[in-house]
Amino acid sequence: MVIVLTLAGAVGCGSSRPSRADESSAATAGTAQQTGAPYPADMNHLDDILAIGTGHELPEQAQVVSVDLTTNLSGFSPGTWGYVIAFTATDQPIRDYVTEHTGFSGENIENDRTTTESPFGLEDVDLNAINNPWSAGFGDTILLIERPLGRGWLIIIGGGR
Repeated sequence: MVIVLTLAGAVGCGSSRPSRADESSAATAGTAQQTGAPYPADMNHLDDILAIGTGHELPEQAQVVSVDLTTNLSGFSPGTWGYVIAFTATDQPIRDYVTEHTGFSGENIENDRTTTESPFGLEDVDLNAINNPWSAGFGDTILLIERPLGRGWLIIIGGGR
């Protein structure tokens, strides 16, 4: 299933937690719950979702656009669930995040390879709708960003056997 994303204006809050300017418009329609997932995929549970495991945070001053469930992971391993958190952020916080979390240099992100296929974990994001996509996995998380920098997706994967 392809996730349709819309951009929201970046509103900074000065912390690594995202700001939520308009929860009612950014929340998913209805409450989406996935078998095995600890929380529904909605803005009301964003802090809980980011607190799952360790190291789940977003670039500083990120504006969350949407929180969705993964739909294509359970075929890889029974009981696998996940969340796709779409966000916008400015250039330098994304670069800092890449350097801090992925082992790649955020200063040279334009020179890194382009993600051209949907490797494990990216099946729920339409890479054809992203200009020059780049991705890196760390722990149970995948970061997908668009270049030039501005849009990103944090995919948290859990469960499985």
